[in-house]
Amino acid sequence: MNRLLSLCTALCTALCFLAKSSCAQSLDSTLIFYSNRYPQEKIHIHFDKDAYLPGETIWMKAYLLSEAKPSSLSSKLYIDFTDADGKLLSHSISPIAEGSAGSSFKIPGWVRDGVVHVKAYTQWMLNFDEAFLYNKDIPVLMAADEMPQRPAKIITSLNFFPEGGDLIKGVTSVLAFEAMDQHNKPAKIRGVIRNSKNNIIDSFSTTYEGMGFVRFKPMAGEHYSTSWSDETGATYNTLLPDVKPNGLVLHVDPYANQKLHFRLEKSADASNLRKIILIGTINQDVVYRTSISLEKNRAEGNISAEGFPAGVMQISAFDLNMAPLAERVVFINNNTAYGTIQYKKLRVGLNKRARNEITIEIPDSLVTNLSVSVTDAGLGTDSSNNIFSDLLIAGDLKGTIPNPAGFLVNSDNTNINLNLLLLTHGWRRFKWESIVSGKLPALKYPQEDNLLSVRGEVKFSTGLDAHDTVALLLISRDRKKRVMKLPVDSRGKFGQGGLFFYDSVQIVYKFNNLSKLNSNGQIFLNSDLLPAFTPAKADDPSFDWVKVPEVVLEKEMNGNIIETRDNSTPSKSMAYVLGPKADSMGKNSESAAHYLADNFADLRFSHSLQENVSSGEVRQVSFNRVSSSARSNVNVTIDGTLVAMDDLREVNMKEVLYIKFLPPTTEKNLPTLAITSRQAIEQADILGNKTGFAVITGYTPVREFYQPRYYSKVSDFKASDFRSTLYWNPSVRLDYSRRKIKCVFYNNDVSNKFRIVIEGINQDGKICRLEEIIK
Repeated sequence: MNRLLSLCTALCTALCFLAKSSCAQSLDSTLIFYSNRYPQEKIHIHFDKDAYLPGETIWMKAYLLSEAKPSSLSSKLYIDFTDADGKLLSHSISPIAEGSAGSSFKIPGWVRDGVVHVKAYTQWMLNFDEAFLYNKDIPVLMAADEMPQRPAKIITSLNFFPEGGDLIKGVTSVLAFEAMDQHNKPAKIRGVIRNSKNNIIDSFSTTYEGMGFVRFKPMAGEHYSTSWSDETGATYNTLLPDVKPNGLVLHVDPYANQKLHFRLEKSADASNLRKIILIGTINQDVVYRTSISLEKNRAEGNISAEGFPAGVMQISAFDLNMAPLAERVVFINNNTAYGTIQYKKLRVGLNKRARNEITIEIPDSLVTNLSVSVTDAGLGTDSSNNIFSDLLIAGDLKGTIPNPAGFLVNSDNTNINLNLLLLTHGWRRFKWESIVSGKLPALKYPQEDNLLSVRGEVKFSTGLDAHDTVALLLISRDRKKRVMKLPVDSRGKFGQGGLFFYDSVQIVYKFNNLSKLNSNGQIFLNSDLLPAFTPAKADDPSFDWVKVPEVVLEKEMNGNIIETRDNSTPSKSMAYVLGPKADSMGKNSESAAHYLADNFADLRFSHSLQENVSSGEVRQVSFNRVSSSARSNVNVTIDGTLVAMDDLREVNMKEVLYIKFLPPTTEKNLPTLAITSRQAIEQADILGNKTGFAVITGYTPVREFYQPRYYSKVSDFKASDFRSTLYWNPSVRLDYSRRKIKCVFYNNDVSNKFRIVIEGINQDGKICRLEEIIK
């Protein structure tokens, strides 16, 4: 009998152990699934300068990281600008490539209140906490009499944060606190803690940026309060968090010498907490795991952080049933996140409109994506945040962080101040209770890993089948055309992705079977772009897609679309016509650009993309149509639209119906090679038998940064030059084939010192930054 009892006891113990082991393994697999299923994105934006005047243009370059690498999760970045009252000023969409995106915004001249606000996000980020979207106030300089009058009285608030999450009866804990005024600025305070009998237990005061801490041992049956005062002398009273009768306190010392020292202590009556599982995660990946015995109520140990990525680390304590007990957020402050770029001054000129030259070089062959700004340092600078602080600290924390870049400045107190910040801004992107129970967040928005799309729906129709199609003619702003034939499914849906265009495209569409439309039948077109972001409301949990209104095309006359210069029609003055059945290589894969170069050796064709590069010097890239006889002696059109050789590299000769030569109509005009594509027939059919038309919005065009080049005497330029941004280049890309570049800029009429800021990331996710004042 005793042997049977012993066997049953052993079996129960084994089953209990297996159940707990299975629970732990389930959490591990859930964490792995969560990390793969819900990767997070973080954003930093490099602005060309720190403050602007009304009417000036803000140039910007955004960098996105996911899992410590340039993000490939999203293909579109949305940027919303609002005024001080929350009125939308601009909603822009930029394509993301290699984890970065460029944009610009012209501040309206009527903006007041000294600020515009920028919010940046991807569609994927909207699935998660809105607190992690990128937000920043941009100062707009105003005359003193135009600035809003702030309340003279400062109102200070105080919040307390027990280390690990809770105050536990009879266990000494670090109690951190943060004091802020009504403008979210740090405040200095001092005060005392009192028990229920009004006896003073301890005193406290702020030590750095409105933050501080006190070691505190709460007792059973007590309720604690504080009385304190701020710098203005105003006095306040604040209650401390309630004391839990039993539980666990997790204490972690500031990061030092590649390690973290932790201490676990439970309350005397928490006899069920005999073993604790400690899990550490960075970027949602498990980097540390151990089990700790708590038979003696206390335990401590070290976490070797050697090899850990830099950034915010979340340390969580669980019981054997994987119920969360305590949590602590710390910062791994090592150099693993930092990349290296080298910068030299070749020529410095502080005189009026003087030439300056700098070089930027990478020490390895990794693809490095950079942006460079040079501004007048005499206007003042704000270095309170940068690419390091945004991607390593602010992107992982909730709440307002005062001077986030200051927490990364090398000093004796850096890790202590970082530790204080994390004590007061601890966070959880997910709730452990939900993770353990398998309740994972629902995704409202899919990843936008494609380019632009056109979506449509045929409504109020009958009998749709596999033979029904919609033909779309896309006409871009530069009059280039593209025909697409899309099948319509049984629900009336159709669509096409993989498109890329700026501004907008006009779409003429033709449904092939109008007899299937009812008397009130309609065809709707829309894009897959999000509207401007507004916080979700309880009764409106999601966004609506952008609905595209029907509009009249630019050149519609009497129901027909008229081309003002249609060079593709037959002409009596035509010198010759080519009807190529095969290309010059005997294949069907030759591009039209190659064909023209091979068959018209005496003609000089223009190229649309021109990089002004000489001797390794990098300047702005612009698109120019070369029409002067010095560079080209012929124009080229395709279906009536002026194009250049770069455009024809994507045109296959299989798509060409014929080519004809048109002599110049005047002495100043060039002759024209007019290419008619096989799509021209389909285009004419769609235009002549259209069902309707619409306009679809694309990526927001980026304004070109203007940079004068004073090659000749300064006296030759009469206009005054008061530019505060002397140079802005968001497109510096270095790799194994080009590891060094030279940037040239010219001074204005008044600056006597420059501020140079270089920021970026490389393909391994290493963050780069250099800042220097030249004077």
